[in-house]
Amino acid sequence: MYRCNLLISRVLLLGAGLALLAIVALVAINIVMRQVTSSFGGTTEVVGWLTAVVVAFSLAHAQLNKAHVELDILVARFPVRFQAVLQALVASVSLLFFSMVAIKLWEYGYGAMQRGMTSQTLRLLLYPMIYLVALGFSAFCLALLMDVFDSLKRVVMK
Repeated sequence: MYRCNLLISRVLLLGAGLALLAIVALVAINIVMRQVTSSFGGTTEVVGWLTAVVVAFSLAHAQLNKAHVELDILVARFPVRFQAVLQALVASVSLLFFSMVAIKLWEYGYGAMQRGMTSQTLRLLLYPMIYLVALGFSAFCLALLMDVFDSLKRVVMK
């Protein structure tokens, strides 16, 4: 399970890196075009979408590597078993919250697809980007689920 989760998070991280490179290229090209001629419209729109993809695709990898900010000054003083209980509780609540976020994003993407929602400037369909963000949050939920299991295992084993 861990290897599968690690593979998914690495593939999404690669996608996040490519999206970030696309942002840099788009902004750089837009700056050069402003100096030479007129820039193309929709840069802000595309950069916003790609930023959402970068963030959503990076969440799972950050969770697996414990790269998120964690304040454990007080918790570090508790017994190891109690720390594991707290970690399981926090991971469970996080999983519940972000599962709701992922589900609502999938539903929103489906609704956007049904209605044919398009962006304001470029008039491109929105649902593919919404689905990509939903995919990133779903992978994040998978990483949180593994954290719940790992924490519960430490509660039982210690």
